[in-house]
Amino acid sequence: MDEIKRPIPKILFDTDIGGDCDDAGALAMLHRLCDRGECELLAVTACYASPYVAGCIDAINRYYGREVPVGILHGKPSAEPGVYSRGLCEEFENSYPPENTDSVPDTVSVMRRILAASDDHSVTLCATGSMASLAALVQSTADEYSPLDGRALIAQKVLRTVVMGGRFYGTWPMPVVIGADFTVTWEWNIHADVPAAQIMCREWPGELVFSSYEIGLFCVTMKGYAQTAPKEDPVRRAYELHPCGREHGRESWDHTALLYAVRPDAGYWNLHPHGRVTVDDEGVTSCHAEEGGQQTYLLPREDYDVIRDTINGLVFTGADGYNA
Repeated sequence: MDEIKRPIPKILFDTDIGGDCDDAGALAMLHRLCDRGECELLAVTACYASPYVAGCIDAINRYYGREVPVGILHGKPSAEPGVYSRGLCEEFENSYPPENTDSVPDTVSVMRRILAASDDHSVTLCATGSMASLAALVQSTADEYSPLDGRALIAQKVLRTVVMGGRFYGTWPMPVVIGADFTVTWEWNIHADVPAAQIMCREWPGELVFSSYEIGLFCVTMKGYAQTAPKEDPVRRAYELHPCGREHGRESWDHTALLYAVRPDAGYWNLHPHGRVTVDDEGVTSCHAEEGGQQTYLLPREDYDVIRDTINGLVFTGADGYNA
């Protein structure tokens, strides 16, 4: 029997790149997956605006040989340069100098243009920052790209949506303590914009898969990348500038979300039964049974060492000196 070949995923990636280095590492992994012919990158957008984020994104895309559309969310300004976004924007070639931030396309406009031009149910949307972009998209109205409102456009064009977000006590009841006394009860991407996360969970059409805090927490990757990757690689620079990623690698919250987005049938994870995810006013997420529900989250299946080595094997392609 002939093998059934599925269309490769077409990825629309939304990120809060510039703060934590796993965003940069995940984007590098995504480009490597594109190089392998496993997916197509349609655009990279940011869920906030700063003078440096568009240049940071474009610098990485250019290094990996792709000049795809870039957007920033103008309604969510940030004056903060991030941990490394300014460095990448200023040190590497890109099309978005910081003094021209107003000229960078808006995230929602980029998303709507890409979706409108895509085949039905062909786009995988992956978000690894706050839910601000997705909330703005689902509540968007008709424009020059499509007569459909955001909800209808998503329902028609998006195959599935994967977000890095959530902390699900039903499956992981054990406390996670950072430092001396901070217990993680909510996850950062959700807590960054609680109203946006609530809007997304309430209004999003189609399948919505959460790659939660716990999934990436136990999967540290890219140790040694700052020492072995080519010096002209902006992702190496991102890991050099990030105090956590420089020596020991970093937890792979964003890598794991993107890996599932590109390889949903690879068997790395199981899915919690689909239902409805809710976000309370403190940013705490819960998943509830609901007939016909289309929201779920990843559960462990494959050993974490396998996931770690898979990510490292993808990202370190072309970097000298790495030995898994």
